[in-house]
Parts: sequence; C-alpha cells; structure tokens
Amino acid sequence: MTALTSTTPALTSATATQLAGWYRDGSVSPVEATQAAIDVAASAGVALNAVAIMNAEQALEDAASSAARWAAGNPLSELDGVPVSVKDSFPMVGLERWHGSKLNDGAPPSVHDGAPVRRLREAGATLFAKTSMPDFGLIGAGVSSQFGIIRNPWNPELNPGGSSSGSGALVALGAGPLSVGTDMGGSVRLPAALCGLVGLKPTQGRIAYDPPKLIGSAGPMARTVADAAALLRVIGKPDLSDHLSLPGAFEWDGAVPASLAGVTVGLLLATDVPGAVDDEVAEVVRAQAALLAAHGATVVPIEEPLTTAADRESFMAVLSTRGLPELLAVPEDKWPLLPPQLLEQLLSRTDITAVQHVANEKKLDGVRAKIAAVLNSFDYVLSPVTPVVSFPAENVTPVRNDYSLDHMVFTSPYNLTSLPAGTVPVAMSSSGMPIGVQVGGRRFDDTGVLGVLALLELGRSFDLAFPYAAASGA
Repeated sequence: MTALTSTTPALTSATATQLAGWYRDGSVSPVEATQAAIDVAASAGVALNAVAIMNAEQALEDAASSAARWAAGNPLSELDGVPVSVKDSFPMVGLERWHGSKLNDGAPPSVHDGAPVRRLREAGATLFAKTSMPDFGLIGAGVSSQFGIIRNPWNPELNPGGSSSGSGALVALGAGPLSVGTDMGGSVRLPAALCGLVGLKPTQGRIAYDPPKLIGSAGPMARTVADAAALLRVIGKPDLSDHLSLPGAFEWDGAVPASLAGVTVGLLLATDVPGAVDDEVAEVVRAQAALLAAHGATVVPIEEPLTTAADRESFMAVLSTRGLPELLAVPEDKWPLLPPQLLEQLLSRTDITAVQHVANEKKLDGVRAKIAAVLNSFDYVLSPVTPVVSFPAENVTPVRNDYSLDHMVFTSPYNLTSLPAGTVPVAMSSSGMPIGVQVGGRRFDDTGVLGVLALLELGRSFDLAFPYAAASGA
C-alpha cells in the first residue's frame, strides 16, 4: 500500500472518477480510499446517526482484491475499489437489516443481497457501510426509532431529509463519493437536495429491485452528476429477480447539451401547500429557469399545482398500508416504539378493507393520468425539490410536524408516474444551507435529465464547500 504523505490526494473530497484515475496511475490504493471512508463514517457519520452498521473488515478485504486487479490492469469496472454505502432498505449478506425501525431489531442477518448490492459487488465496489433511515422508509425526514435523530452535516440542528437520510449525510461528509438510496415519494431527492448532493430517481424499472416495486425505485446519490451517472451505469441493469426491470444496461456518455433550442421546459412553483414555497427557494428556481432560457430553452410557467390535498391523501393511504405488514408482524406492545406521527398514520389504516384499498389504487390511477398529462406536455420540468430550505432535525415534516406529503409535493408526482427526476445543488441559502432544484423528464429519458442537471451544475458560479470530516490521508 502506498505510504500516505502530505501530498496524498484528498481522499474524502475525491470523486469516484478521480479515484479511478488515481488507482490507475498508482498514486492511491483502493485500500487507502476505503479506509478513509471507513474512518469518516465511523467517527463523524456515527456522531450524526448516519450509520446503520459498518462493514469495515469485509470492505478492506475487497479493497485489497481491487488493488491487485488495478495493479494487473484488470479492473472490473469504473467503480472497482470505489467505497460505496447503501441504505438500510437493502439486504446485504451477513448484515442486519432494520429497515429503519426498532420493531425489526433482533432480526437475523440477511442471507441474500438486494439486486443493486449484487451489481456493486460484481463491479468490485467496496461496500463499507449501510446507512440509516427512518422507519420503513415512510418518513421524509431523518427520524428513526432504531437510529435516533439523523442529522445534517451542514448544520446538525437541521434535518438531512429522508428517507435516504444517512446516505445523504455520509456522502456530504466525504465518507465515500457514492451511496445508493431508495425513493418512494422523494426519498433520494429530498436528502440529496438538503445535503447538497446530486440525486436521481430514474425511470421506474431502470434499476432492478427485489422484491419488484411499482412505485419505489433505487437511486444514485453523489456529489457530482458524473459520479451519479457512473453509479447508475453499474446498478442500472435488468435482473431476473425483478420482472419489472427494464431491458438493457443504462448508458450515458456524459455529454452536456450545447444548446436547448427547441426544448420546452415547464416551470413549476405552484402548490396548494400552506406557506407555499420559501422566497429563497423560488428565487433560485427562477434563476435556473433563466439559465435554461439563455441556452435556448422555451420556459413555460405551469400555473396550477400538479396535485391537490385529496390527491396526496390518496397516495398517502396507499403508501401507509405498505407499512402495515411490518407493524402487524410484531407484538402490539412494541408498536409505541415507532415515531408517534407514523404510528398514528398506520393505525388509521388498519381497518381498510381489500375493496377500499383497490378503490384507493383506482383513485391513484386518475391522479397519475392527470399528472402525466401535464408533465408529458414538456420535455423537462424545473421545480423546487421541496418548498423549504431546511427544517429542524427532530421534525418529521417542515411545517406542522405531522405526517403529511406536503414537503414532497414536487417529488412524489414522479413516483406516481414512473418518470425520471433528479436534483442538483445550485445555490446556498442566506443561512448557509445548500439549495437544489429538481429536473424531471419523460419516461426513459434518464440521459436527458442527467444532461440538463449537468448543464445546471456547470452553470453554478461557486464550488460547494462540503462539510468534509477529517480522515487519515485526507
């Protein structure tokens, strides 16, 4: 292993692309990079409650194998030896899976890998940790009965968003350049935006998921668009375990559009949520719309909200019932361990009959068609990710701190319609927090969404000063 010196590249701030280059020329070893990620996760990550469980010993063994492959000139992929964390949603052989909840504490370690985990192993990535999340992935904030209050590394008093909360925190800290989250209503994009990251919910089925899902998707989280795309190239493949996965492997050459002439972009700020959109957030979104217009796009304001309160209630009714099997699988005296807002929501659904559930699904079909008609009338739609800059770490939602989809009003439509949407950080708030914007596209146009995100990333007039934690050699 190369000796660390004062001239060793900064491992915590390195992108996956940079790491691969250093591995190739021998200036850095995968063991060094993986150890740095482990150091940050085990110290600063644990302090923020961002870590579900470490996988350090196995990751370092895998890193040593990766180093030998790079030395022989035979890496398995562009992510060979790159340290990657994965959300506690995913099973990993030999590691516990809490799914964010103390109700699952004591369950035996997983005996199989989830599909994205298998793809990462095949690519030679070093999987050094599982990241924390809220209970069942049903809270869009970093509040978990198992892991406690998960905090934002930019300001520990504030929320990292959810439900891929720990993933957002670790990547922002510099504990590896990449993490794999999941997104059922905004759970990749919310923490990506609140933690200053790039996050993508791809077209449904782009990333195989087991068991197969109609709404939830895995998604890459990174500090750059190029890195998010690199991760998607590895995990964006079909799998026999998911009959809904799309054929063919994801590919993108990283090309940024030179012109947006002939491209229509919808500008969405309209919402019926109380308090509307923070002025700072709205100003940032309008500035990015002007940037797209300067590149030739035709920007058209969308005057009406995509969803109503009744629409979101229909979606919430369906989402909530997904948590009932985990709740009902444990003794009733354990139920109060859940965050009270989530428990109240789940208990309100226990008397829903099969007929009522099907009726709720049918209501969603109408909501889905209404939303898709608007979104598909544009090539891309630009919007906030969430209406607020940030909110307290202890809250489950920004405004009323009750269980609602209000702060997912801009993200959840893409889950309902299976359309791709991503976020990129483009500004800093007056309080020193990153602000991201969302770009959504038509079905299967994941590369187009990434291209627009990359264009906005290039248009950012400053370097993000990530709150990197110290690690050996960093």
